[in-house]
Amino acid sequence: MAFFDEIANRTNQMITFTSVASGQSVSFPAFVTSFSDGYTLGWGGSTPFGRVDPIKSYQNTSRRINATFDILGKDEPTARQNFEKYSALIQMMYPVYSDPIGPNNKSRTIRAAPLMRIKYVNYLRSETSPHGLLGCIQGVTFAPKFESGHFVDPNSGDLMPLVYTMSLVFEPLHESPLGTDERGQFLSQKFPYNQGSPTVSGRQPAGDPTE
Repeated sequence: MAFFDEIANRTNQMITFTSVASGQSVSFPAFVTSFSDGYTLGWGGSTPFGRVDPIKSYQNTSRRINATFDILGKDEPTARQNFEKYSALIQMMYPVYSDPIGPNNKSRTIRAAPLMRIKYVNYLRSETSPHGLLGCIQGVTFAPKFESGHFVDPNSGDLMPLVYTMSLVFEPLHESPLGTDERGQFLSQKFPYNQGSPTVSGRQPAGDPTE
């Protein structure tokens, strides 16, 4: 019987993290337990004297993704590999530094920020890069499932979880213009989930209520 990681590989149900700064990449079988993709519109404005509603001016549209998935280990080698991958992912969340300046090993400058690309089927995809959606990881949480057990290193006594949960908050960065042209067609037809958009027909100008 095939284990989940083998099924995930065959069906491309893997979540892949790639460091923009170093090019290092790690992949996990994505046993997703929760996923949310939120969009927030920013508006500015002012309320002139005598006007009930403020005059609204559009500022930006931002995106924020929350995801939680379980990492499963079928045996000790798999559990060790999964844990090593997680350690590598955490290391990728720190910046790239220059070589030491002078004799002090701590005298370094930041050369690159820890931007990340994440790829997961059509939920986390990029139209400009095969390595996934570009953005900033705001946080990652590691939660071993103690009820599932641990493997114990006989020499060091270190624990390796058989199953652990990873939760992350990811804010994508837009790499191309997004919006609708004057003909009513969205500029990126496959955004965000590679499903395309309906054909516009019989479009009538709506006008701007603030004018």
